[in-house]
Amino acid sequence: MTIEQQIARLEQYTFLWRGLMPALGIPEPDTLLFWVGKYPEETIVQAFNRTARKVRRLRDTAEPMTLLDAVKYATSVMTHEMLNQRQFPTSTAGKAA
Repeated sequence: MTIEQQIARLEQYTFLWRGLMPALGIPEPDTLLFWVGKYPEETIVQAFNRTARKVRRLRDTAEPMTLLDAVKYATSVMTHEMLNQRQFPTSTAGKAA
């Protein structure tokens, strides 16, 4: 992946993160570049979506997620996805209708 492609993805992920979690702020560019270089696009997007769900779930609690918490959680989700070790499967396959 070229530098230009990484920068384009960085901008896309910044836009996506801001859209999903506007109250948190944006992760550092170095963090985003690390994710772009290490994880496939679908894994990053999935991690952002799962992180946004958790941020919303904890928003009105005594301990809402901070930006640092969200970055750590997103990184954890990406790592577990790459290792194929889901902690909380999101698939509904196999469930009775």
